[in-house]
Amino acid sequence: MSESVARYYDRNTRRFLLVGRGADTHSIHRELWPPGVASAREAARYVDRLIADEIEATADGPVRTIFDFGCGVGGTLFYLAERFADARLQGVTISPKQVQIAERLLAQNGLAERCAIEREDFHSVQLGLQADAIVAVESLAHSDDVDAFLSNVAHHLAPGGVLLVADDFLAAEETSFGPGQRRGIARFRAGWRLPGLGTVESLAGRASAHGLSLRTDVDLSSYTRPGYRIRDAAIRLSSPLLERLGLIGVPFFGNVIGGNALQSGLKSGTIHYRLLVFAAHAQRTSTPNE
Repeated sequence: MSESVARYYDRNTRRFLLVGRGADTHSIHRELWPPGVASAREAARYVDRLIADEIEATADGPVRTIFDFGCGVGGTLFYLAERFADARLQGVTISPKQVQIAERLLAQNGLAERCAIEREDFHSVQLGLQADAIVAVESLAHSDDVDAFLSNVAHHLAPGGVLLVADDFLAAEETSFGPGQRRGIARFRAGWRLPGLGTVESLAGRASAHGLSLRTDVDLSSYTRPGYRIRDAAIRLSSPLLERLGLIGVPFFGNVIGGNALQSGLKSGTIHYRLLVFAAHAQRTSTPNE
């Protein structure tokens, strides 16, 4: 994976943890506000709750092993560790800063014996065992080789296991959008370092080639509330100037510019936030131990 993604998170992670409810939940992913969610803490945890529910619903027996490909500082893993008390959990992130923070949090939360977080590239990491579930929360779009990601997921999933992806997707093929919309997508990609941003249909087709079948597709876009926070207004006002100054390559300013493009894309419908569940085919020809 590109070192620019590692630099992006090394420079921005501590700030991400300070906004919203990141300090409480150790989450750096999207807040979701469906009916019944009344607090920022609940909103920050909502996608984790959905993921845990999907794992429970698809499991044929006890859930023993869960991997998080692109785990950040471990927020989703910590939540899953509570829901699946007998499971062992493994996270990988490309960011050295996130590993440093995660190791401290693992010790503080008494999870070091059941959870591990390492600096690895999810395209090529070899963990030496198979998982009942692999999750990727807002990490797949950072991939510069989606087929390598899917191949490695298929390699690490037990027969009948599931891949759960929560991420941004284009609502249609990019060529179907107008010039202004395409420029907004380009800003989102460049600002947030998202070479893997594409459509659900494209991902489903590529996943099928790796023995993974799309079984669930939930559109969560209506729960994202783009532009509702005070800081969103500041981002909207400052982003054009930052872009004209050529600062999109600087991690902090790239996040601001990309964030403004995301808000516009969600409002206009060019970008969707979705939860996808892929099931591994029952028959496997190899395992990580072979």
